[in-house]
Amino acid sequence: MTIQYLLIVALLSLVAILAILLYVRIHREKRFASTLKAMNLEDFAAFLRSNSEDGTIQQVASKVSNLLKGSLGCERIIFLRKKRGLLELNYYHGITRFNRRDFRIKFSRQMTSQLRADFFPRPLEDLKTYLPAEFYHKITELGLDMVFPIYWRDNLYGIYFVRSSHKTDLKTFNMLIASVAQSLSAAYHIKWHETKYDDLQKKLTDISGQARQTDRAKETTIAALLKLIKQRKSDSLVSAIVELLNTELGMNNVAFMYESRSDGKAQLVFRGEGNRTLKIPSQASFDEVVAAIGSNSVVKIDNLAGKNNSLQTWARDFSQQGLKYVTALPLAPDRTAVLAWGGKPANSINRELDFLRAYAMDLLDNAESYEKIEELSYTDSLTRLSNQRYFHKRLEEEISRCKRYDRQLALIFFDLDDLKHVNDTYGHLAGDSILRQLGEILRQSIRSIDIVARYGGDEFCVIMPEADEDTCIRFMKRLKAEVNRSQFTADGVPDYINCTVSLGGAVFPDHADEAKKLIHLADMALLRAKEAGRDRCLLYEHQ
Repeated sequence: MTIQYLLIVALLSLVAILAILLYVRIHREKRFASTLKAMNLEDFAAFLRSNSEDGTIQQVASKVSNLLKGSLGCERIIFLRKKRGLLELNYYHGITRFNRRDFRIKFSRQMTSQLRADFFPRPLEDLKTYLPAEFYHKITELGLDMVFPIYWRDNLYGIYFVRSSHKTDLKTFNMLIASVAQSLSAAYHIKWHETKYDDLQKKLTDISGQARQTDRAKETTIAALLKLIKQRKSDSLVSAIVELLNTELGMNNVAFMYESRSDGKAQLVFRGEGNRTLKIPSQASFDEVVAAIGSNSVVKIDNLAGKNNSLQTWARDFSQQGLKYVTALPLAPDRTAVLAWGGKPANSINRELDFLRAYAMDLLDNAESYEKIEELSYTDSLTRLSNQRYFHKRLEEEISRCKRYDRQLALIFFDLDDLKHVNDTYGHLAGDSILRQLGEILRQSIRSIDIVARYGGDEFCVIMPEADEDTCIRFMKRLKAEVNRSQFTADGVPDYINCTVSLGGAVFPDHADEAKKLIHLADMALLRAKEAGRDRCLLYEHQ
């Protein structure tokens, strides 16, 4: 009797524990769903889509304020903007009867280091050590309990202090705040770079005016550099510098060797007379040249070969292309570069070279930093694939190329067949995990010339240059099979999640002769595939 009683008690206890766990899970899911609904994700998605096009600080900051107040439920907001060593009140919402001087504080390197960990919001207490005691007391008195930074690289632009009515312990809430912060940070950074461009242009213009009466050669160099200030692409900038040296400074036959930003390998830009060509030197030769010429000296190439036997082949190749002199012209403190030329002797252009050295780094740093910002505006934050904006840009470019060379192009649209079921069953974070894994499958499945992008939600697209109908169908079947046999995982989900995709394709110019129509036809093929039962791939057929 005692054993039976103990078994019954144990069974009832187990049932009670399971009931409590089930209640907690249901309550958590309801809270999660209600929070997502309150956030109005459609407004948030529209903000991200438009931000890269309307990227001024005023426009993006206004959208951020509206999102914080509306979709993210921030009842009280204070934004302190960095200005001349201080953080000063720039925006507020939901607070009254205050003195602006109460919200002016000095910032320290320790505070900056603490904030630059990431864009995610964190409890105000995390900054207590770094904030003045009176300011901290004032902020807590107003009920503000979260903080997140606006920064880019080494630049801190400001700090948000907020209080939200939403459940702020959810990962989704934190991810949305981080995306908002990153978008505004990009806008501030773009403005910072525009200011650097303007300052550099003003400085060069002032120097040009001073040199006009006394130094015509210097004025010519400055005028040439002014043309380069608005260059946004680093590769184009390097080519423009070489063109400048070749044509405007009379350095006939110019070769510029430099380290690539992406992989550090030696690159070469050459402008020569007639049909002359020059091979990229080996990495070992490039390193030896850099070591041999020193920092700023100008060396005759023939003399350089005489000092180092291992450079004789390199020197002979360069001499045969009319190159006589070589000097260092670094593009960044940690990236070496070498300039070789013929024509004018070194002693006649030393001043121009010194002037170019002084500004080449600034020009390239501005161009490369701007490229990084642009790369971000073309990247989907969840999957790290290209986004819809980049897709439209590249599709127009590829179709123009097809028209020019009379070639074909395939466009494929596809999406997960039942992502809603995954979100409803396992939560939206599980759905996000699957989308990320699908992005990785895509990266490994495409050819090197293909362009893959996340179009929106669970819909993806692939641009396939040089692809006809047969190539398009083969790829769709292969991708469908790859997804079918993949075992997707998600945190908190003990079993593998199986997924399928539906795909639709169309080919230029067989089905459409312009981008907008090609998108429509590929999308219609996808719709037919889903209507036919899903887990299918269909090519558009003429009606």
